[in-house]
Amino acid sequence: MSLPVPSRQKERLVEFDYLRGLAIALIVLGHSIFLAQPVFPLLLENLLRGGTGLFVFISGFFFHRVFYPRFNYKQFIVKKANALLIPFFVVSMFALFVRLVGWWQEGLEGQQVLLNAWYTIRNGYVLYPHWYIPFILLTFLCSPLHLAYIRAHFLTQTGVLILFSFIAVLMHRPESNSNFLQSLVYFTPYYLLGILFSQYEQSLRRWHWTLLIAGLLMVAATALAQTYLWIHIGNYHTAAFHYAGWDLQFIQTLFGCIALLALCRYISWPWLQQHLRWLAELSFPIFFIHPLLTIALENIAALDAIKPFFPVSGMGTSLMVFIAVFVVQFYGAAGIAVLIRHVFKKNSKFIVG
Repeated sequence: MSLPVPSRQKERLVEFDYLRGLAIALIVLGHSIFLAQPVFPLLLENLLRGGTGLFVFISGFFFHRVFYPRFNYKQFIVKKANALLIPFFVVSMFALFVRLVGWWQEGLEGQQVLLNAWYTIRNGYVLYPHWYIPFILLTFLCSPLHLAYIRAHFLTQTGVLILFSFIAVLMHRPESNSNFLQSLVYFTPYYLLGILFSQYEQSLRRWHWTLLIAGLLMVAATALAQTYLWIHIGNYHTAAFHYAGWDLQFIQTLFGCIALLALCRYISWPWLQQHLRWLAELSFPIFFIHPLLTIALENIAALDAIKPFFPVSGMGTSLMVFIAVFVVQFYGAAGIAVLIRHVFKKNSKFIVG
């Protein structure tokens, strides 16, 4: 058996620009279903969930491709902390202020408002998708272990990947995504897979069609099984040591990373290439901002004049609501990000990343 050859190629791989653009779109798509319930197509929902794993896969790839050749632990952590923690804090404080005003307008007493604020903050994040920031920083803190993984023999790397994947399938994601150590263990296989795809990129290209077909078949098989055999909708969440079945969403997303990367190599339309590069460059601002628009849409849906239309009753209406919510959240966040960058120039990175 011949081992894959580690890649020595360091040029920019445009398919990862496309993949990052698709990853942030997939994440916001998964966050756009909430007003389209309860008749939203279950199979489609299962296919749209789990986009976070794709982001982690991309991070692992670039850890090896960009940082590993001249790795400096202190510089790496400081750079990542500055890039993530400052906008995380700024957006979280703004979101907390909005929530405080909302609770006050609802007529809650001051003590209850403060308790609500504490219950929100103690989870480690204010806006639900932002649990990703403490988790990914914890992942970056484990970089010495990732360096050891890169330097290990290929068979050892494969064994470690399989072991962590097996643990993740049984352990599931944490309840409310608030256990960052559990998230670290659960998402580590995506990070390790990204490292391997960078390390052995040249060799893996020779297996391009095999990986594409295998990835698509596994995505289809696991999505169908999750939807119609072992019925479960969306991501699997449970306590770390409580057995609750096999996490088919994990398997679907892991092979989805492989399939989507392969498909990105076939994107040839110039307008789509340009648009995905634009989205990739705005991916973290969109991630930081779109939950604020989620709150705005929830408040609008709760208005007396709008409330009778929710929940939606027909599948066609459900899909239209879903698309409308996605457009508002995704391109609304992108527009706000562009405006903030235009106004604050270089300092905008401290606001939206």
